[in-house]
Amino acid sequence: MQKSLSFELFTMIGFFGGSFDPVHYGHLKNAAQLKIELGLSKLFLMPCAEPVHKEQLNFSVNQRMDMLHLAVKEFNMLSIDAREIEKNRDSYTIDSLKHIQSEHQNDSICLIMGMDSFNTLNSWKEYQTFYQYCHIVVIARSGALIHQEKYGFKLTSVVNDLTKQKTGFVFFANNQMLDISSSTIHGKIHNYKNLSRLLPESIIDYINTS
Repeated sequence: MQKSLSFELFTMIGFFGGSFDPVHYGHLKNAAQLKIELGLSKLFLMPCAEPVHKEQLNFSVNQRMDMLHLAVKEFNMLSIDAREIEKNRDSYTIDSLKHIQSEHQNDSICLIMGMDSFNTLNSWKEYQTFYQYCHIVVIARSGALIHQEKYGFKLTSVVNDLTKQKTGFVFFANNQMLDISSSTIHGKIHNYKNLSRLLPESIIDYINTS
């Protein structure tokens, strides 16, 4: 009698990096939807200390962390990974991925990013090796149609593929994603305009009283 083939399926965890300057509903609602769509056991918001691809931030490290802690009280399905903040220097994703993989050797690791970041990944440190440490999950803006293999990642549209091997796939999220930009929020803060529906009320109160 022929034995049936069996495959080991890996538990998936997600890491959503960014400056979170400030964290807003575009981050939080998209992350919450992705956690469900991918069936992630955990999804971590991973703030950077000093982003190397952006200009100076509007909020301090302590303020950004305060707002993240307020955010996950409302979105309690999300967690915070502060490893890059705790390093207190320029944040390089490849260094974090190496540490994450060493800590989660039996898990499938999903690095979550927007389409803009994915399309410019070749400007990141050691981008050619990312496929050895994670899958990439891309949050595409409305109307974006460029779904392709890049940087050594294989394209898949099947979530279950991300559980069959620990690294190496790129997956474009299917859920309708909320498109809110930090630059829009910065402009509204600068001009004292209403921030409702862009940020949790607890974070709006924090900004208004800081």
